[in-house]
Amino acid sequence: MHNPVDLVDLASRYWQSAALNAAVSLGIFDLLATGAASAEDLAEKLDCSVLHLQALLDSLCGLEVLGKAGNQYRIPDDLQPLLDPASPDSLLAALKFNGDLFALWMRLPDCVRTGKPALPDNPHLGKDPERMKRFVEGMHSRAGIMARGVLPYLVFPENTRWLDVGGGPGTFSLKLLEQDESFRATVLDLPPVVAAAADIHAGKAALDRLTFQGGDYHTAEFPSDQDVVLYCGALHQEPEEDIHALFRKMCAALKPGGHLYVIDLMLDPDRTTPVYSALFQINMMLMRPTSRVYTVERLEALLNETGFTDCYTQHIEGTPYTMVRATPER
Repeated sequence: MHNPVDLVDLASRYWQSAALNAAVSLGIFDLLATGAASAEDLAEKLDCSVLHLQALLDSLCGLEVLGKAGNQYRIPDDLQPLLDPASPDSLLAALKFNGDLFALWMRLPDCVRTGKPALPDNPHLGKDPERMKRFVEGMHSRAGIMARGVLPYLVFPENTRWLDVGGGPGTFSLKLLEQDESFRATVLDLPPVVAAAADIHAGKAALDRLTFQGGDYHTAEFPSDQDVVLYCGALHQEPEEDIHALFRKMCAALKPGGHLYVIDLMLDPDRTTPVYSALFQINMMLMRPTSRVYTVERLEALLNETGFTDCYTQHIEGTPYTMVRATPER
């Protein structure tokens, strides 16, 4: 990228995410989920300036997030399931939590200078109940969509029992349990996270085969004799000095011949690509300075150093994730 116009375009791309975040925050998609509406109608219901709201709506049309016919705005058919709050595929909760992170990026220079987080103490993990609730709902919303790509790579035999470490709302585990009534699972995460998760899944038939264990997975005891340990979307939170002890605990929790599945964003050997993974590491460091997105090569080495062998790696098509499967060496 050596064209000045391209550089200016890159510098202005936050305008696009700011427009989307504003629409989510104002509740525009909640109203349009029930049908098309004019800027005047929406402004009255949302108590907004018609002039400013129309400018936002027109910009969203240009971004192809909304469609427009005459003076009527609507959600395009292909985005309807993702932007309808009543849809099981809704991403609105994930987008709302993403909006919480938006202001943190403006503090990136200070974070880089000092090595300190822009948001101390990870309030989304329990210090701020409302933010934590949005975080768990956002994880569930995003995981529900990601599960479509990830679950075909997690094929287990009958009677498989697994431990989902740092499983958050347990969305992957619950969807797996729904595939086979012989499956059993335990989700281990912080107490406020699993409490919110239980509320999210209330009434689901497979809940009687899912145990939520509240605790810090660094210090909590893991149940033993597991066929599988899942570690999905949490590796990037861990500094390397904590990984050895954690992987050894996972290894000890597995039966002989069991498998550990690590699923997360990964970086190529030079750590510059994929760009999303490189930027995601910054996003995490804004809240947790010790966070790190790993390369596949380093992850496989860490697994080999902690009692695992036979590492099998595969990129999960249609997602930004990579899966590494490993077996205890015993």
